[in-house]
Amino acid sequence: MTLVTRLTKGYDRAVLAGLDVKSAPAELPPRYANTYDASGERTQSLLAPGDPLDISLELESPADALIVAPAYHELRSLPHVRYNLLAVSLQGILRTTDAEGRVRPATDPAAAASPFARPGSFVFFSEEDTAEPDGLAQALAALNITVLLTRGYRGATLYASGQVAHFDALPARPVDPTGAGDCFATAFLVRYIETRSLTDALRFALAAGALAVEGFGLAGVPTRTAIESRLARVAA
Repeated sequence: MTLVTRLTKGYDRAVLAGLDVKSAPAELPPRYANTYDASGERTQSLLAPGDPLDISLELESPADALIVAPAYHELRSLPHVRYNLLAVSLQGILRTTDAEGRVRPATDPAAAASPFARPGSFVFFSEEDTAEPDGLAQALAALNITVLLTRGYRGATLYASGQVAHFDALPARPVDPTGAGDCFATAFLVRYIETRSLTDALRFALAAGALAVEGFGLAGVPTRTAIESRLARVAA
C-alpha cells in the first residue's frame, strides 16, 4: 500500500510502518482541534488549512484502488494516478469555516464534490458533513456513483444502482470517534476488492468502524484479525 502525503520535518515515520510512503515536505499540514460533548456531538476548529498537495504518481500497473481523502482543501482535483477502482472520502472536501475558524458544512456541497465525482466510483461521507446528507447521496448516486453514507452509532446507508439499503452499526464501546470514517472506508474497499460484494464489504467496514471508536488515535486502527473476530462474535 502506498501513501502519498505531505510530512513536516521531524515527523515520526514509525507510525507509518508497513506503508510505502511518498511524501513532500510541508511547513504545516492541515490541523484541527476536536472537542466532544456528553452526547458525542463534535465541535471542530481548523487550526491550519495545510499546503496544497499536487499528486502525480507513476505506477508500473494501475493501483487496485485509489483512495482520495484530503483533510481539508489541499487537493483541488483528482490526482494523476492510474487506478482500477476510485474511492473518495468527501469529509474534508465538504468542510468550510466561519469567521472564528469553526468548521461548518459547505454551503453548496454538490459543487464542492463535483471535481471529485466520477461515474463508477465510490464516495464516502458522514451525515455530519453536510446539512442535507441524503439529498447529496441521491444526487451523487444519480451519477452512477456508489455512495456510503455513515451515520455513527446508527450505522450506514448504501446508495447503489438505484437502490437504498440501511445497515445497522455493530455494538461498540466508544471512547474516541476520530478516524472511524477513514477506517470504515479503507476496510470497505479492502473487502470489496476481495469479494466484489457490497454487502460483505459493508459489514466488514462496520466492524472496522466499531473497533476504531474503541481506541484513542492510531491505537484504534483495527487489524484484520480484530475485524474478523468482531464479525464472528456478532454472528455467534
